[in-house]
Amino acid sequence: MGRIRTIERDGILDAAEAVTLAKGPSGLTIAAVAEQMGITNGGVQYSFRSKEALITAMFERWQDEYAQRMASSCDDPTSDHALTRAHIAYAANYDDRSRRGAPSLLVSLLNSPQHMVATRKWYRERLDALDISTAEGRQLRLAFLAMEGAFLMRLFGLIEIGSDEWRGIVNDVVALSDGEMPHEQVNARSCAA
Repeated sequence: MGRIRTIERDGILDAAEAVTLAKGPSGLTIAAVAEQMGITNGGVQYSFRSKEALITAMFERWQDEYAQRMASSCDDPTSDHALTRAHIAYAANYDDRSRRGAPSLLVSLLNSPQHMVATRKWYRERLDALDISTAEGRQLRLAFLAMEGAFLMRLFGLIEIGSDEWRGIVNDVVALSDGEMPHEQVNARSCAA
């Protein structure tokens, strides 16, 4: 009779994300993940034969979680507006899982050209699905890009945004996606010389 598997794949993926968050993408090694979990290298390699397999699993888990959230939050998957709004809602829900997911995305993009290609394709498909010959399509495109920019800047620690400011940004992006201008311009700065 074979040995009962006691090491959970999700636990290893959680450890890989923690290592990447603490040490950066270059710090992700089988040994570092094993140390994080308190197991041997062989314990990690039982589930993931190589670092590349681990990175692929991290990326796939992030994709699966995104797909599940989109499926549960999109009212009409045939509507560009509904899909864009669902994505904005997903990105607006900046939570602990988002912060932990950033390393998966970052390490997979930096270490796997095929994941970079897939990500570029995904973004291109999102933008190409919008009818930019209409004002609504252009506003949706702008809202999508604004949300992605704010989300990624916050996610990767490029800018500190508190909860109140984040809610304000999200409200502005939602208004823009609905074809409205943000209602209140708090602390607006003029670029006039």
